[in-house]
Amino acid sequence: MKKKCTIGIIGLGKFGTLSATILSQHANVEAYHYKDNVEIRSRAKKTGTKLVDLRTVMKNDVVILTVPIAKTKEMIKKIAPLAQKDTLIVDACSVKVFPCRWLKKYISKRIQIMGTHPMFGPVTTKFNLDKKYWELENKQVVLCPLRIKKENLEKIIKFLKSLGLIVIVTTPEDHDKQNAKTLSFVHFVGRSFTKAGIGEQKIFTPGYADLLKIIPHTNDDKWQLFCDMNNFNPYSEKVREKFHKAGEELIEGLIKSKSVDKFDFNRNMIDTIDKEILDLLERRFKYVKQIGKIKKKNGLKIADKKRENEIISKRIKQTKLNKNFIEKLYKLIFNEAYKGQE
Repeated sequence: MKKKCTIGIIGLGKFGTLSATILSQHANVEAYHYKDNVEIRSRAKKTGTKLVDLRTVMKNDVVILTVPIAKTKEMIKKIAPLAQKDTLIVDACSVKVFPCRWLKKYISKRIQIMGTHPMFGPVTTKFNLDKKYWELENKQVVLCPLRIKKENLEKIIKFLKSLGLIVIVTTPEDHDKQNAKTLSFVHFVGRSFTKAGIGEQKIFTPGYADLLKIIPHTNDDKWQLFCDMNNFNPYSEKVREKFHKAGEELIEGLIKSKSVDKFDFNRNMIDTIDKEILDLLERRFKYVKQIGKIKKKNGLKIADKKRENEIISKRIKQTKLNKNFIEKLYKLIFNEAYKGQE
């Protein structure tokens, strides 16, 4: 990428700051941030970046969106009327299906667009803004070309490789399918460790120490990013469900290993499942009580027959259990729920 190339960055958060610092070594960089205060001005100065308004930042050769995933659609719609004919608009979200869909929908077809996901951040690159230090060697960056000239794509790939990065070109769908495991799920596990109190201790194995290595990478980001990388990836929920099911199967294996015979095993499984059912019902009634408070506050009736019928109909479709049993079960649950809302 030649020095005369101009790059605009929208969003000077953690990753936007890292991007601006790196790219300002190779191009003229301007940045727009929704806030304009002393901290942002100081950050821009340290990165070697000029702060400008949104209209001005859109005049650059390349514009990179580094805003939160949940704000990306809104921002794409906002910049669409300001996009210049020869500009390449790039998003840097950690999910790709939805952002790429938004780019194609709202940005004019005469303008080049591309989805990207740098598979690194301030923590993994050991980024230090004051010392202008970072490590990019052998880190991955994913490109999802949508509408981009071949020669421009080749220039970008060449530039990224010159930084020591490994460039992967693929589709938004393939990216999200793989990242549902490599990013969303890893962050889910890392945060689960923290929630469960799993951390450093005096006695440990090398394997345990290896597990703990994911904690700094998965707990440093904002809660919003964790939610976005899961909620905006259409494949993340299936990975979590598969993991949960695998855990259930392992527990079943453990129960089987300590059971005397098949009869004992089946009874032990029933006892285990009964406890899970009761735990789930307790959780359900906790949220039922919250609903009751909201109903009272808004002057709504406690009983809702329409909602009852919708739930029963939906649950019947979700199971192979007898229809009449499901109806009777949920009517019992509803009656108990209404008692808790009175």
